[in-house]
Amino acid sequence: MFDLKHDKLALFINVCVGFFFLSALTFQGGYNVAPMALMLLGLGYSVYCLFKKMPFALTKGAKWLIWTLLFYFSVFVLSWLIHDGKIRELDNPSRVLLFIPVLLLLLHIPPRLNMVLYAIPLGSMIAGITAIYDKLVLHSEMAFSSRIMHIQGGDISMSLGMFSFAIGFYFFQKTQLKLTALCILAALFGILGSILSTARGGWPALPILLIALLWIYRRNLSKTFFITLIGLFALAIIGITQMPNNQISERFAAAQDDIQQYLEQGNGSTSVGARFDMWQSVFIMVQEKPILGWGTQGAPQKRHQLAEQGVISQYAGQFTHAHNQYLDDLSKRGIVGLVAFLAIFVIPLRHFIPSLKSDSAETKLIATLGTLHVLAVMIYCLSQSFFTHNSGNLFYFFLTIVWYALFTTQQGNIKKMT
Repeated sequence: MFDLKHDKLALFINVCVGFFFLSALTFQGGYNVAPMALMLLGLGYSVYCLFKKMPFALTKGAKWLIWTLLFYFSVFVLSWLIHDGKIRELDNPSRVLLFIPVLLLLLHIPPRLNMVLYAIPLGSMIAGITAIYDKLVLHSEMAFSSRIMHIQGGDISMSLGMFSFAIGFYFFQKTQLKLTALCILAALFGILGSILSTARGGWPALPILLIALLWIYRRNLSKTFFITLIGLFALAIIGITQMPNNQISERFAAAQDDIQQYLEQGNGSTSVGARFDMWQSVFIMVQEKPILGWGTQGAPQKRHQLAEQGVISQYAGQFTHAHNQYLDDLSKRGIVGLVAFLAIFVIPLRHFIPSLKSDSAETKLIATLGTLHVLAVMIYCLSQSFFTHNSGNLFYFFLTIVWYALFTTQQGNIKKMT
């Protein structure tokens, strides 16, 4: 049995996981610290197990997840070889391999659910406060922009807010009303952080995820709770719109104007118009190279060529990614790449969704957190190349593994009790 002072190791793992939620948006590179620490520890654990010839005793679900990660990385390697790419192209996707030892470690010594229940709302509140500080004190045009790419920061803040909502519903189910109120407040801070980032791509996730969350907990929530929640949202919206330098109305108006200009004048030199042009370029690319795409270097070159030919705007032609992760993977790694990308969403959902109806409040919560996490990132990827950034890779894969480890442990605990 892997010991190495088990209690201290468990404490370190819990500190790392909890710190991730607190630090992700607090300082530059804050999202790196916990995953990197657990990657090193996971590697040490894996080497130790191999040296001692200890079996990992993986469940079928864990094997599916590992094979999915390997397939995802292998497609990048295949594309790199075929298109004679540069070695740095494998830098971001190679981190996926380092999450496999983290999974093996957390399946053996999982983080405590109680720690997550308190770390997430606190992290969501910190994200909101950080955004307020950026806007009101630093007078930043976009919250989080001094620490992380603001679109990524806004998306992560939205996820923290939605996780806090789920935890609040869990506490309500447990009739712990004070903790419910604190979690709902924390959720509003996380959502506020996303709004103040001015990253519009994450905003559609709010109604979609909230509806999903209310549907999941529809039998556990009272009418009074629903009315109170709607009232809080109304007050929050009024408060946010009255904040100085919030730019919310301007961002909505700008998006509407960009769409109108594109439809009437074909203007692809605006923020939204450039996205439409980039998406158009992908459909042209995929017709020529549908199976394995154009490669990481080839796709931007082809887009630039289309801009030179006047097919798309010069502004759209300068971007190295398509501002839509699905289309970006399709253009660079073809249908094979798109299938590998979709697999990293579908396989985790396949494990979480069936347990959304669980009678165990804890199992239901973990399944809900896992489902919300995957769905949120899927939505972010519609208007942003979320995984082209290191922050997106670490955020998605690290939390997917954390939720899966918690889920597997909870399932094991239920089996022991029956």
